Amino acid sequence: MPPADAKRLASAYFALQGAAVAIWWIALALRPDWRDAFLPRGHPEAALLAFAPGDALLLVAGSWFLAASIRLGWVWTIPLAWLVAGAVDYATLYVLAQSFLTESGWLAFVAMAPAALLTTALAFRLTEGSAPILRPARAATRARNLTKTIVQIGLFWSFFLGVVPALLVRIEASLGIPRFTFPGQVPLAVAAFALLSALGLWSAMTMTIDGEGTPLPFDSARRLVTRGPYAHVRNPMAIAGLGQCLVVGIGLGSWATMAYAFLGSAIWNYVVRPAEEEDLRARFGESFEGYRSRVRCWLPRGRAYRG
Repeated sequence: MPPADAKRLASAYFALQGAAVAIWWIALALRPDWRDAFLPRGHPEAALLAFAPGDALLLVAGSWFLAASIRLGWVWTIPLAWLVAGAVDYATLYVLAQSFLTESGWLAFVAMAPAALLTTALAFRLTEGSAPILRPARAATRARNLTKTIVQIGLFWSFFLGVVPALLVRIEASLGIPRFTFPGQVPLAVAAFALLSALGLWSAMTMTIDGEGTPLPFDSARRLVTRGPYAHVRNPMAIAGLGQCLVVGIGLGSWATMAYAFLGSAIWNYVVRPAEEEDLRARFGESFEGYRSRVRCWLPRGRAYRG
């Protein structure tokens, strides 16, 4: 199981999630005129109200029971976490498909997507230790590791920096949310994206060559990497990726894409990063502690670290 601070965070989130879903259903009961905003075009109210029993059982009671289970250390915490995550993810994908097919009802997806991301991320965090997700890569040639890294970069950049922003822009247009503009917007975004992409590629190549692994958590570096961009900041790849997402939002004039970047930053900083650092501490001990004490997470240091 993760440390106490991670369990407190997860418990607090699931308690809040259960309350938020309950309040949402109460609001819809008191204000029936709000229901149309969450319905795809041409669907009767029954299509929305049919979700109420499942939400009450799995997302309200399930989230509250999970919050208590995490705090009290009950044995069914992990299965319950994945039950709740599965319920949120399934419902989110369902309303996404409905919105695509009807070109309407996007507000339901907008409301559910952040919960799906946070619930799934926290389920992974609670699972770490019982079913290790972070593990070093198997021994492989440099060419094999480089090939895997390049493929990973292509897939991740295409999806997270292409597909997702395109979807968010489409949702904004459907909801009538205007895109912002300012002079020099596109050239600024393109230049910033190029610089951040160079940082991301440099970081990935350094991780692959010096670390003898790949950037993926379940195929991670076999050796502690402290050279190249890692000599100045501990997580240059995260800075590059989140920065790329932010400047894509700026270039598109998309508030939703920028919000997506900030949500990703929060998930990475409070859920993913602590798990990664626990794994590095367990594998590299004092070497990692010395590196961590002298190199900051987000703000680069001017003088290169020499461990």
